Amino acid sequence: MGKIQVMPKVMADQIAAGEVVARPASCVKELVENSLDAGATRIEVALAEGGIACVTVVDDGEGMSAEDAALAFHRHATSKVHEPRDLARIRTLGFRGEALAAIASVARVRLITRARGEESGVLVRVEGGDMLPPEPIGAPFGTTMEVRDLFFNTPARLKYLRSAQTEQARSVEVVQRESLAHPEVAFVCRTERQVLFQTPGRGDAREVWAALYGVGEARMLLEVRGATGDYALRGYVGRPTQARSSRQHGYLFINGRPVRNPAVQQAVERAYGERLMVGRYPVYALYLEMDPALVDPNVHPQKWEIRLSEERDVCQLVESAVRAALDNAMLTASPRVRTSAPLGSPVPLNLPEAPERTREMQQSPSPAADPKERTRVLARSPSFGQGTGRTAAPREVWESALAVRESAAASQLEAEPEAQAGHGEDRHEAPQERPADWRLRPIGQALRMYILADDGNDLYIIDQHAAHERVLYEDLVDAWEQGDIQPMPLLTPLELSIAPSAFEEVMARREELLALGIEIDPFGAQTVLVRTIPDSWQGLDYAALLRDALDDLASMGAKATAPDIMHRLATRACKAAIKAHDALTMPEMEALCRRLTRARDPYHCPHGRPVFLRMSERELAKSFRRIV
Repeated sequence: MGKIQVMPKVMADQIAAGEVVARPASCVKELVENSLDAGATRIEVALAEGGIACVTVVDDGEGMSAEDAALAFHRHATSKVHEPRDLARIRTLGFRGEALAAIASVARVRLITRARGEESGVLVRVEGGDMLPPEPIGAPFGTTMEVRDLFFNTPARLKYLRSAQTEQARSVEVVQRESLAHPEVAFVCRTERQVLFQTPGRGDAREVWAALYGVGEARMLLEVRGATGDYALRGYVGRPTQARSSRQHGYLFINGRPVRNPAVQQAVERAYGERLMVGRYPVYALYLEMDPALVDPNVHPQKWEIRLSEERDVCQLVESAVRAALDNAMLTASPRVRTSAPLGSPVPLNLPEAPERTREMQQSPSPAADPKERTRVLARSPSFGQGTGRTAAPREVWESALAVRESAAASQLEAEPEAQAGHGEDRHEAPQERPADWRLRPIGQALRMYILADDGNDLYIIDQHAAHERVLYEDLVDAWEQGDIQPMPLLTPLELSIAPSAFEEVMARREELLALGIEIDPFGAQTVLVRTIPDSWQGLDYAALLRDALDDLASMGAKATAPDIMHRLATRACKAAIKAHDALTMPEMEALCRRLTRARDPYHCPHGRPVFLRMSERELAKSFRRIV
């Protein structure tokens, strides 16, 4: 007998299913796209245990006859393409005829369908690829697909699934994309406990965005329009203030199909240009319509990646249309100008001490003079105070806080000189190179990016942004390590909309967030009320900070520990540091230098970049050939 044998059909289907069905989200995608191809106007998706236990998709589409229902589970059986030339002009979302066969080979599937004009429906059951005889059943027009116990017969695949919360998040993301791709269809996405979101199905993408991310976010979107001879573009882009910390809120749809294309993504980001800070990414939902012959979705079984015949033309259209929408909204970049500070303006690092106030502080103690009061060197950022409902503190409060901070730090240096001298070990600097009485005297600012300073022996070129990041990061981490995080109640609870895919993960972390000074309560299916924030966040734009922090929390997964979360929160907060090209006054530079010399690691920012360059007197003399 020869070595080569024909593989059994069930085994072949299970192997092929690995390309189409990787997780519950894959099932959701294929089933929802089948419903859309069937002309559904309402689709309901229900998830049990994140979709691992059960995925149910109910639609009001055209349904199937008993004959078609049984044939649909055969591999490569499809009603969407009939001859090879159809592959060059694909207008449907599905066309391979692989999805139902692949799903049925690794799950227990139950199909109930009734076509228009039929007196009754039909029930088809398939378990691990084995189909039972179809049965007549009473049913409404449309189709119900129920997929239970995914990978029950392939345990090697089952063990690689993530937690139920993570799998649910990925499945919900699929429904979000499809609902944005087809705003004319009403979607409902639910779990065993609640409805995560629902869309009205009136054809307005802005209404869908409001259902997913909140009415406030939807109202801020800018409309995009553009067209050439071959392409038509429409959609919405977010304002620069709506930018997020990841690219997952950028959506591209080509002929109604959610797709991913790095070149188009880069074109959108180029259109924003300097309007976006480093590490921030735009939110958008863009719809491209073109001749199907100009796009090839037949690249991967999941149909997520596509090829464009004239990718450069598409990118030019997208970039110009997005830039025009931003320009029309007068969102042009403007230089930062230091002026007198109105209410809600950035709080400077330090303020020149008024003699009258200094004498008053010496004569009578201030409530802020409590040594336990944690004060902060606050960042100057154009986003501070915007959208938070808080105003800048009076000048004398910050002067008093700065004086208390310096006094407390000086006392600590006197009490623990040896401990201070031991801080800062790293691969570049030996600990003995930083004496306990190390002081930096600022000379001035160069290029509005660097502080020039000396300590009596060496010359320092300090990156002002990296230095302030280090200061903010250590303040926040120190407060947590010392158990000194005090929750600061908000006068008015902050209402934040969370992506439905992240809501469950955030709710599961409520106790850990509370230990970090952040108290949140659910307020609907995808909205939370923030009641307290850490006291160390005073002066920061905590609304934007919380939005990014909760997005991060949802992406960290169930294995993230409390220190992991604290590190991520502190890293996010240090993004509020002063920026390059921010002009600083001499008192501000002095305050930053004083605080930097007391940092545990003054040599690196939290991201590992160097904070300063140092040149000794001898190195300078050699550079000028004063010595050899």
